[in-house]
Amino acid sequence: MDATFDSVSSTGSTAGTAGDYASRNRINSNSSLIGFKGTEALGNGLAVAWQVESGLQSENGTGSSFNTRDTYVGLAGGFGTVAMGFLTGPSRAIAAKFDVNSGATGIGTNFGLLGKGALAAAGLGGGASPFDQRISNAIAYISPNIGGFSGVLGYSTGFTGVNQGAPTLANFAGKQDSPAGSLKGSTAWTLGLNYENGPIYVGYAYTVVNTTNSGATSADGLGLAGATAAAGVFQKAADNRLGAKYDFGQGTVGLLWDQSNYTIQGGGALGFAGGTALKTSTWFLPVTFNVGSGKIIGQYGKAGNVSSTSNTGAKQFEIGYEYSLSKRTIIKALWTQINNDAGAGYDFLYPVARNNATSTGTGANADADPRGISIGIRHAF
Repeated sequence: MDATFDSVSSTGSTAGTAGDYASRNRINSNSSLIGFKGTEALGNGLAVAWQVESGLQSENGTGSSFNTRDTYVGLAGGFGTVAMGFLTGPSRAIAAKFDVNSGATGIGTNFGLLGKGALAAAGLGGGASPFDQRISNAIAYISPNIGGFSGVLGYSTGFTGVNQGAPTLANFAGKQDSPAGSLKGSTAWTLGLNYENGPIYVGYAYTVVNTTNSGATSADGLGLAGATAAAGVFQKAADNRLGAKYDFGQGTVGLLWDQSNYTIQGGGALGFAGGTALKTSTWFLPVTFNVGSGKIIGQYGKAGNVSSTSNTGAKQFEIGYEYSLSKRTIIKALWTQINNDAGAGYDFLYPVARNNATSTGTGANADADPRGISIGIRHAF
């Protein structure tokens, strides 16, 4: 269970007060979850492994859907593991590995900037990027650890649902295909490479989503500004992510680089020609420092301009403290802020416009700066 009291706001919009969100208080359940997992030895070094995990909305008592988080079944042995289901991909895993917040959750996480790029320039800068969502209809091979090296190779047979204006992998879906009237979902490939030995960790991830790009706009990928023909849709979305991290005993320091690349069908909201690749490079510097039974956490991130289009970048700052009351319980407090350029609308993992921990694509209005303080408790049971 992970609950925080947040006080957040987003002001300074180019639209004036009509585009601002005044200070608001809310309770977030963040990464509160419950899950079940197990293995069964089958002999000859082979085993079946399974997991069912669900998120919990503890702040308002509403029912949570079952198996909303990593849920899979697979075979494991000396060759590694092959799993099928709803899986965290290597891009999302690396982002969480470098984030300084326990559970990689809350308003201060690096999901505020990573992988969004063109989305944030089109008003879809809230929530997590497509590359930081779990992947549905997935099959993955996870290699064994050999001398600190390991790898992941994953494939998605097709996502379900249609465009709802949010930057989730599920929205790259519902594509028309031959014969007329039939549907073909988008496909995705993802690759992860890791090296972890003692205090050193180095990781790389690549994820690409291909849409069939042939149906009606409302069912043909992620619209830049909703499901309208004028908005334009994405033909392809790709992301490279590379980072290195060092544990120096008293804390950790790292550097994470990300490059998102959205290829669009039509210019729409951003005014680019069809087929244009909208690239954005983002980097984060995360640092932790142990103090007694707790640790100081901090990170700085910078998103560059979208394909050299001026005033489409942003910066993110976070500073906080986590104190361990026991091995399973921590209390925490933090401050964070995103400074958007005049043409950017980046927002938190849990955007200011939301009253609780519901991720959404709608982000801050252009040039508005989301900021907030958060205090809470995290308990593992």
